[in-house]
Amino acid sequence: MSTLGNILDSAPDTEDPDALNCWVELPPGYFPLPLDDIDNALATAEANLRELAPEEQRPLLAAVVGTLMVLLEQLQERNAAYCGIGWHTAEDDTVVPSSLVVSIQPFPHKRNPRLVIKDLVEARAEAGEHGQVDVVDLSRGPALFFESVLTLPRPQLPGQPPNEQPDAEVYQLQALVPSADGRKLAAIDFTTPDIPHGPRFRAMMVLMADSVSFTAPAGSEEGGETARSISQILGGLAP
Repeated sequence: MSTLGNILDSAPDTEDPDALNCWVELPPGYFPLPLDDIDNALATAEANLRELAPEEQRPLLAAVVGTLMVLLEQLQERNAAYCGIGWHTAEDDTVVPSSLVVSIQPFPHKRNPRLVIKDLVEARAEAGEHGQVDVVDLSRGPALFFESVLTLPRPQLPGQPPNEQPDAEVYQLQALVPSADGRKLAAIDFTTPDIPHGPRFRAMMVLMADSVSFTAPAGSEEGGETARSISQILGGLAP
């Protein structure tokens, strides 16, 4: 999955400034989840998994699929273009699970992309969100990186009372890349429950953000140097 592709194309005319088009290098090691025809895709997956799962674990499978359906439908409503789950092997042979979401947000007017980033930083501050904020000049323009540890509620498991499980902490690194005219914003969200290994993916996220393009890059069907660099940074990959 290291090819460079148009991950969100709501209109075939890439010259149309209103078209929600975005190209980005997707790193290897991720399994894509459906964002179209979600009901049928998950129903098929559940039916196949139910044949393999032990009988005592089938109620848990239904709960997981139901939770996943709600999550994917929410991502779809928020203009998510890609959602994937992955497993990567760290230097100490630890297998690090993670999720990767790419979405795009349109804006009604042209603006300097630095002003877009300024507004994003101020909005996070006003919302009381705490984390490490960095503004980086990439080859195509500025990008905002927001690194934090979030506390999230665990989903309810079958047979257990609500809030039986304690909240979970996850590491999240978000890259926000505005277009040159400020009319589009690509958001890349990387999340892992393995907090100590989370910072290892900073370089991958910088490369992904640097690969974002709102027009089709030359030779996009063949992939590029960024994809190879991402692969090298990730190291060994678990299937």
